[in-house]
Amino acid sequence: MAETLATESGDTKKAASKLGLLMSVVFCLAGAAIGYFAISKNLVPARLNEAASPATGDLPDILPDVAFVEIPPLIVTLPTGARSEHLRFAGQIEVPSQYRGDVEFLMPRIQDALNGYLRALTVEDIEGQGALFKIRLQVFRRIVMVVGLGKANSVLVTEFILN
Repeated sequence: MAETLATESGDTKKAASKLGLLMSVVFCLAGAAIGYFAISKNLVPARLNEAASPATGDLPDILPDVAFVEIPPLIVTLPTGARSEHLRFAGQIEVPSQYRGDVEFLMPRIQDALNGYLRALTVEDIEGQGALFKIRLQVFRRIVMVVGLGKANSVLVTEFILN
């Protein structure tokens, strides 16, 4: 009697697993059929970004009025114990267009502040997890300290080479 219960429960487990597999195949086929029908009858647009991207070469009016000021490449000797000997850093500062001249005029001070910061970096600062993100934040902070609040939007790192 116990043996018949064991075989019946084994059969129900096999049937349940086959039923689950069969149901998943049926639902996948139904979803594919519904998707094909919806696209073929134009109920759902095939390309969602057609309206967002203009057909002509005109730029949309929603672009911000910003300019990019280049930070000349800075080469810094790394501290002893680092895997590399030098760090080459270059970037761009995103500024509102009306402040471009001010930021370009202050570039020697920006370079001085960045040189001081980059030379003070330790091995852990450069090779640690999320190093570039932290360095970018600190570089932006120092740029804002030099040019003033509101005159710089962000920093784009174009070169961060360890060699």
